[in-house]
Parts: sequence; C-alpha cells; structure tokens
Amino acid sequence: MSTLSRRSFLQMSAGSGLAVALGGSLGRPASAAERTDYQAIVVGSGFGGSISACRLGQAGVDTLVLERGQEWVTDPQKAVFGSQLNYSEKMFWFRDYADWPMVLPFPMTPYAGVMEVSNEKNLNIACGAGLGGGSLVYTCATVAPPRKYFEKLFPADITYQEMASKWYPKVQSVLKPSVMPDDIYGSAPFTHSRVWDQHAARAGYASEKLMSMFNWDVVRKELAGTVRPSAIAGETDFGCSDGAKNSLTVNYIPAAKATGKVQFQTMSEVTSIGIGTDGRYRLAVRHLDTAGKTLDTVEYTCDMLFLCAGTLNTNRLLVAARETGALPDLDASVGTGFGDNGDQYVGYSYTGQAGPSQGSPSASTFFVDGEFELPMRVESWQLIEAQGLPIVQTLVMTADLENRATFGYDKASKSVKLSDFAGKADAAAKSATDWVNKVMHANSDAIPISVTWPATLTAHPLGGCVLGKSSDLYGRVKGYKGLYALDGSMVPGSVGGANPSFTIAALAERGIADIIAKAG
Repeated sequence: MSTLSRRSFLQMSAGSGLAVALGGSLGRPASAAERTDYQAIVVGSGFGGSISACRLGQAGVDTLVLERGQEWVTDPQKAVFGSQLNYSEKMFWFRDYADWPMVLPFPMTPYAGVMEVSNEKNLNIACGAGLGGGSLVYTCATVAPPRKYFEKLFPADITYQEMASKWYPKVQSVLKPSVMPDDIYGSAPFTHSRVWDQHAARAGYASEKLMSMFNWDVVRKELAGTVRPSAIAGETDFGCSDGAKNSLTVNYIPAAKATGKVQFQTMSEVTSIGIGTDGRYRLAVRHLDTAGKTLDTVEYTCDMLFLCAGTLNTNRLLVAARETGALPDLDASVGTGFGDNGDQYVGYSYTGQAGPSQGSPSASTFFVDGEFELPMRVESWQLIEAQGLPIVQTLVMTADLENRATFGYDKASKSVKLSDFAGKADAAAKSATDWVNKVMHANSDAIPISVTWPATLTAHPLGGCVLGKSSDLYGRVKGYKGLYALDGSMVPGSVGGANPSFTIAALAERGIADIIAKAG
C-alpha cells in the first residue's frame, strides 16, 4: 500500500470549494509545546475508529485518535469496572444516578465511567466510553447477518458476496473469533446455556455455536480459581475486569500504534466540528479529568476528519454542525434513518437445576425466518442477577426494516436529540414474544415470568449518516471532501438480524481501503 502524501491531501481539502468561515475560534490557541495539527484526525476508538486509524497508519498517514474516555487497565484480581452486582461510579459516563435495566437508580458521583446512557424520548441509548469504545462493553458476539436481509437493507452495490468473500474474512483475520470450547460449555456457570439449547431443541430449533471474542484461556483461569471471576460471574455490560474480552485494545489498537504514525489521546472529548476558510477541519476538543472538570478546550486542525464516535455521538456532531452553520452543506439526510437494530429481550424461568452463576459469553444462536411477523436472530443470553436461579434469558434481534427515527437539533438547549422515536415496533416485540411463547409451550418445565423495565434500551444504535444516502458507498460524507463517517452511523438502522459490530468492522475495512486507495 503506497504512502499517501501530505501534499495530496492538502490539495484535496483546499480544492473542495466548500470551505465556510466559522463563527469564531472553537477553542484557545495551542501553546508552542502542544501539537494540534494532523493530516488525519479520527474521533473515537471503537470498531470504526480503531480500524480506520490502523489502516491509515499502515498507509503512512500522520494520524491522531481522539477518545473521550479513559484507558482502562484490566487486572486479574481486582474489580476494575463495576457491575449490576458491584455498583460503582465507574459504570457510567457522568451520571448522578444509575440507569440500567434491573438496576435500582442509586445515586452516584459523576465519573468518566465506561458506559454512556443517553435518555432520549421513548428510548435509552447505551454506548461505550473508553479506549476501545464499544468493544469494552459488548458481549463479544461476532456474527454476520443472513444474506437475504443484508441485501434488503444495504445498497445493491454493496454486495453480500463482496462482504462475505473479502471484508468479513479480513476482520476475522485480525480479531480471530472462536466458538466456546466444550469444557467451558459443560461447566457449572454455563448451565443456563445448556438449558437454552435443550429448550430450543424441544421447540424444533437447531442451535449453532456462536463465534465470540472472549479469551477462553482467561475464562479457564476463572474456572480454575486462579483469577477473580468476571466472565463466569456474568460481568460483561460494563467490561470484564480481568481482560476476558479480546477487545480492540489487544488487536487493532496495538497494530495502529506499531505503525509509528498513529497517536491516541484519551480524555479528549470533541465538542464541535467545522471547517475554516482554508478548507481544513477544525475541532473544539475538551480535555477533562475523570471527575468531569474541563482542564482546557483547544482547537485541533486536520485535512481529513474521520467521525467514528459511535452512532449517537457522530450524529450529535454532524447534526449540530449543519444546523449551526459550521458545516452548512451537509445533506438533509444526515440524522435520519436511525434504528435500534430490532433489539428485544425475553426470558422465563424453569423448574430444573441452575448454575451458581450465569457466565456472560453467549454460546449459541440461530436464525428464525418465515415463522413470525419479523425474522429474527436469537442468542443465548445471561442475567447476571440470576445467580443460582433457574432463569433463561434471550437476546432477540429482529430484521426490522421499518422502525426508524431522526436526530434533530434543539435550539433552546443547543443539543441534538432523537426527535421522533415512537418506541419499539409492535412487530418486533410481538415476534420476540411469539417465539419465546412457542419455546415455553414446548417445554413442560418452563415457567413464564414478567419483567418490566422502566425504560426501553438499545445497545445497538445505528444510522444517521447512512451509506448511499448521507455518504457515498464508502463513508465519504456528502458535501465535504475529506470528511468521513465510518462507524455505526453508516448502517441503515439494522444490519438485518445480527449483532452489529462485525458488520460495522467489515464496512469500516471496506470504506477505509477505498479512501486510502483513492487518496481521499
């Protein structure tokens, strides 16, 4: 891969003809000792950001990654993160009370925790905060959607054949996911996984082993008692303290650093973006401490700006930039096409034996098509609070093609909010309920239970800068050269019946390869 020249990118940016003056300086000028000017700046270090940075560095591009959260150092014996059973301010990104399903809204000191929960109208959106982004807090499932529904959602020129033959394998070659080994599957903390498979089989469904990014050697150490239980204790939503997850901090991020061309800067929150009369991008960056104190706000500049802050925060930056006039030529479609990936959660109890805990790695999955109102992927899930209790939990991701919403700008509060999400589609909820009712009907030991959460939650927000609408087919944002969105915002509200991370990663690999090949 040839090295990209700084001159070519300067020419590209300056020649865009779309530069507009900012209303004023975004932040104080940098001191002589600070470096704030880069060829490329990547906002966010999740799947899209880490992959973009890695490939830019390998192409010789001088790159800075700005990550708002902190770098979390795991420990084999200590609780680095909090959990639903081990409350800590480290769980949440600057909240004064907890807000999570099955967790009491206990008061807490605002802190730079690992999970942001944004209370939008009719929907809570959860997203990671820290070096590695969503890979810190996801449950490591690495699965592609069925071809049929991928093709219904994505533009025809993004072919499933191309994804399956090139980009999914490229991601796999770096992440190296694997299925749960038999010895772990057969252990006591995964009793719920075996019951889930047995119950599904009685209902006529054949489970498949799920590809996962858990480190099975660390899980074995937990089972042997040589490290503190984390994965086998059900810790996952707020991170695994002992490093049981193979997050981006052990693959793409080290590879990016190894190029010598990429720097990572944590506790650096981008609060606004714009473009100067010279055609170069300007970012207001707030440096903060873990208590939320602003240490300073500095203006950074670059030729190429990669927005990989996750669906929620990429939309916040883009919609605000358009509506305030900082990037007025952004397409009207920016902020539209948001979806929650069709997420549903269902569960029930049973009369058989339970394990001492419910291990967090998901063991099994299958896809249900043509049977209920919506097709769906179901995955064996866990409930950390169900220690010693006979409860089966399932994550359902429907291939919901229609339930969408828009991010809008509120002038009074000067903030971007999800403006018209009407709640989860009745079809998605009904399909998930009908499926779990069928499974319970097929199992005489199943006992229905009703769990009502205080708010609807998605950990899979998608859309807002959708490929082929707000951007081209590779993530180049319409209206501005050198501006890219390569994260969950490029996905059209759903990946079509799967956990999104694998598809986001594959699309990011596809997009950054084309951007580098064409020098922008």
